[in-house]
Amino acid sequence: MKLSYEDKIEIYRLRQSGGTWPKISQTFNISKYNLQYMVRLIDIHGLESVCKRKNRYYSPELKQEI
Repeated sequence: MKLSYEDKIEIYRLRQSGGTWPKISQTFNISKYNLQYMVRLIDIHGLESVCKRKNRYYSPELKQEI
């Protein structure tokens, strides 16, 4: 099951407010190890690290400059 950005924010909020890994894992039907990894990423890189983004478009002119 893929998690939406809102789900990821909710998981992070639950964990910060004292939620246990087994309870959160059961609620979202995700392995606790995957949840721990995701929360660690958010702690290190911020919430933007779990946000899905579109690919960036670089014009051919910009590519030539580089």
